[in-house]
Amino acid sequence: MNRTVEAERKGVRFSIYDVVVLSFMIFLAYGIGLLAKNWTAPLVYKANISLSPIALIGYTFLSMARGFAAYGLSLAFTFVYGYAAARNKYAERVLIPLLDVFQSVPVLGFLPGLVLGMMALFPHSVMGLELASIFMIFTGQVWNMTFSFYQSLKSVPQELIEASKIYGFSGWRIFWDVEVPFAMPGLVWNSMMSMAGGWFFLSVCEAFTLGGKSYRIAGIGSYMATAVENGYVPGELYAILAMVLMILAIDIFFWRPIVAWSDKFKFEDNSSSEEPTSFILDVLRNSHVLRFFRTAFENIRSPKRYVKRVRVSDKQESSKISGILFYAVLGVITGWILWKFFSYVGQINISSLSTILYEDGLTALRVYAAVIISVAWTLPVGIIIGKNISLSKKVQPVVQILASFPAPMIYPWFVMLFPNLNYSSILLMLLGTQWYILFNVIAGASSIPNQLKEAAEILKLSKFKVWTTLYIPTVLPFLITGMITAAGGAWNASIVTEYMTFNHKTLEATGIGAFINEVTISGNMQLLVLSIVIMSLSVVVINRLLWRPMQRWAMEKFSLN
Repeated sequence: MNRTVEAERKGVRFSIYDVVVLSFMIFLAYGIGLLAKNWTAPLVYKANISLSPIALIGYTFLSMARGFAAYGLSLAFTFVYGYAAARNKYAERVLIPLLDVFQSVPVLGFLPGLVLGMMALFPHSVMGLELASIFMIFTGQVWNMTFSFYQSLKSVPQELIEASKIYGFSGWRIFWDVEVPFAMPGLVWNSMMSMAGGWFFLSVCEAFTLGGKSYRIAGIGSYMATAVENGYVPGELYAILAMVLMILAIDIFFWRPIVAWSDKFKFEDNSSSEEPTSFILDVLRNSHVLRFFRTAFENIRSPKRYVKRVRVSDKQESSKISGILFYAVLGVITGWILWKFFSYVGQINISSLSTILYEDGLTALRVYAAVIISVAWTLPVGIIIGKNISLSKKVQPVVQILASFPAPMIYPWFVMLFPNLNYSSILLMLLGTQWYILFNVIAGASSIPNQLKEAAEILKLSKFKVWTTLYIPTVLPFLITGMITAAGGAWNASIVTEYMTFNHKTLEATGIGAFINEVTISGNMQLLVLSIVIMSLSVVVINRLLWRPMQRWAMEKFSLN
């Protein structure tokens, strides 16, 4: 830091930090060029996957690129969808139930439409399969982020919004300068969890079967799938090692700087004596190259202030008209969707329908058993990690590896010990979905204002009293959000926990996840659509009757507003 300041006094505008940043930019440009070359290659439905550990280096880079591309799409979707749901009461009544549906639809539910659509757009290159893979990873990432952002926007203190309006902030500036910063701590931790959710389904997204035809693109997931199919244990170990190294690199060079940067957005009056740090963040802050772009961005992002005055009577009249139009359009769209749906699945017999309902109920029991077990340990552990910055810095990489690691990679070994998937699938769900709750609890605990902790010390409250009157109530809105997304993740995970192939043997449980796998492989699109709709409806009903009332109660009673 002193060298940089001294260099600026002497008029030097280039430092070692700029060398690091420019080197990374060159590496990034080179990587994008390689990706472009790979994606425009001639179409090959089933790529030839080499089990050489040297080839795994390139596969790791390809998988990481897909993960970050999906994350960029997820972030854009989160800002648009979450804001619309939180700030428009009519949109909220449709978008939140739709979000319940989307997060419960398994990756294989999006698979047929994505693959067929992307390959129709790019019939002669592998780009169609690449984009389909990215969108499938996107469906494993985005819902958790969107729920977190929506919940944070609903919790923004009203006095902050009113003060912004008094100072003449436009809606755009209120969003970027007030609402996004307020939501940032929770969004960052949930982004880590969302990217972990994307890695969870990596094997499915890079190697899958549709309508009896196998598709495969180069990556860690397809490497692992090939090693498992061939019973090549060293290859499985190589894939696990590559995954761990990739997750560590992403944590050091991406997540740790973001966590340190987002700490400044904590909603508190007194700063903590301990603050998260990152060497990478120091490099970025001291780079003159990036400082130039930051200044240019700030100038573009700061429009002139204006205050638009609207009469109350005009607003009320506009609201009534909007409501009438909204429900009219919603009724027409709903009627059209129902007509199309029943026309498509009308030939399915009652026996198939009852089978789907029965298997959906069994999967529901497994899902909520996994959620209850997850809460039992993630609530205390998450609070302990979140309230202690020094501990959080030490534990974060470990949690990242555990959460980001694609659990399906080790499912075959786990099943060797517990071969009955009707019961062991609960533990398999637990391996992937418990992290949704843990990360949300950590986000909630890390957002507790320091003045509240100091007040508890001044009042000399017992540890039990502090936990029951401060920590648990404060994290409760985050906990419920985590439980909602964990349940959705568990429903989604049922496709890989209730059905798997190991060493040329197929193991399956009685449940909707195994059923979806069977009809996907057979290409029975009618049964696939019906099973996904029933699964989604069961999730929506449970969320409407249980989770949403609990979430509203927690946000109203325990919000820091």
